[in-house]
Amino acid sequence: MSDLPERPRATGVPFVDIAVAVAAVCISVASLWVALRADRTQERLLAASVWPVLVFDTSDFVERTHVINLDVTNAGVGPAKIRWFDLYYRGKALANDAALLDACCERGGKLHGLRRVLYSEYMRYRVMVPHETLHFMSVPQDARNGREWATLDRERENVYVRACYCSVLDDCWLLDSRRPEPRTVEVCPAPDLPLYQG
Repeated sequence: MSDLPERPRATGVPFVDIAVAVAAVCISVASLWVALRADRTQERLLAASVWPVLVFDTSDFVERTHVINLDVTNAGVGPAKIRWFDLYYRGKALANDAALLDACCERGGKLHGLRRVLYSEYMRYRVMVPHETLHFMSVPQDARNGREWATLDRERENVYVRACYCSVLDDCWLLDSRRPEPRTVEVCPAPDLPLYQG
C-alpha cells in the first residue's frame, strides 16, 4: 500500500473537469483579492486612528483678560511628533519671539513693556497629544504696554507658521497656516532658517 495521497477522481467528462478546475482557481483568486482588500482597509483604519492634525490660531482675549496668544492645537486623534517649526512675520522666518517683537512693534529702539510680560514655548521635537493646545507665545496687556500691545494685536494677522510633523506610524504632514489644511509628505523637507527657538 502506498503512502501517496490518492489522486482526485476525474468525472470522465473533460468539459466538467476543466470547469471545476477553473472554478477552483477563480474562488482562490477572489479569496486572495478579498484578503488583500481587508488588509488595506485595516491599514487605513489604523492610520486614521492615530492621525494628528496641527492647527495654528491666534487670539487676543482669554477669559476676560487681554492676552495675545499664538497657539498650535493638535485637532487630530493621534499624537503629533513635531520635527521642526518655523515662525514667520511678513514672509520672513524668525528665530524667536523677541525677533517678532523687534520686527513688528519696536518704536524708537524701545520695546517698552512687551518683553517684560512675554511667555514662550520651544516647539521643535515636541510630541503633542490629541486635543492639546500649546500657547507658544503669550503677551498679556498691562498699563505699560498699551500702544505696543495694540500694534502687536494688529500685526499678528501677518504672522504665520510652518511645521513638519509625523504620526506614530511615521506618516508625515507639512503645516502651512496660510493653507486650509496640511499637505501629506513622504519625508519632512528641510526647514527655512532660522528655526524658531521660542
